[in-house]
Order: sequence, then C-alpha cells, then structure tokens
Amino acid sequence: MMRNKGIQYQQYEVINVEPLIIKFYVKDENITLMLYMIPQVVEIEDNKVVSVVSTSALSIFSDKPKMGELCSPQKLNSRTPVIPEYDIASEGTTEIKVNDKKVKIRAKITNINVYPDLRDSFGNPCVNVSWIQSIDVE
Repeated sequence: MMRNKGIQYQQYEVINVEPLIIKFYVKDENITLMLYMIPQVVEIEDNKVVSVVSTSALSIFSDKPKMGELCSPQKLNSRTPVIPEYDIASEGTTEIKVNDKKVKIRAKITNINVYPDLRDSFGNPCVNVSWIQSIDVE
C-alpha cells in the first residue's frame, strides 16, 4: 500500500483521557459502560492534523455481577443480543497535543449489543459496542 508522500506520521502527547460513560438497564441489572478512546497513529499534512487512528478500551460494571458462561467470539455469534435503550452520562474526550495544537478525540456510539447470559471473568454481562470517531483540532 502506498502512502501519499505529503502525509506523515507525527508523534503526539496524551494530555487527558476521560471515558464516554453510558448507562442502561437489561433484565434486572443496571449496567455502566465506560469507553476510553486510545490514539495509535496521528497523520499530518502541511503541519495540519488530517487523521487520528484510535482503538478503544471498554470497561463494564453491573450492579449485580454473577458468574456464568464466559464470553467468546464464537458464543457471541450464536446468541441473540439485547439492544438496550441507553443514556449518555458523560460524552468523554481524549485530548492529545500534536506539535502546538490540541486535538480532541470522541466516540459516537452506533450500536450496543448486550449478551446477559454470557459473562466476563468479573461477572459482568458481555457487551459489544460499535462506534465512529470524531476529532476536533484547536
């Protein structure tokens, strides 16, 4: 794959990471989802930020954790998820510094799937989240 010669990877400094916090109710559980945006690559062109590639780290907390069958990709494919209605408690933002510019990275949720009969190793339900990213350069 060829990369445009004008686009370059740029080092950056992470200034602050605040999670996107979402709350929802499934069956008899109140669940809090925390999604942290983690930048991996910043691309610049003519000293302007043109792209930030990020991944996410996800933490799930249930008010009624319980042990059960463990999550796995194969099990998720064979189960029907619950798609909850949810409230956004905090928008969350990751701030990075690129050269002298501040870049704010946010996730916008497109879908949440909950598998209440499957559990993580801490007793929380398995959750799959889809998101798209937005960036603001100041």
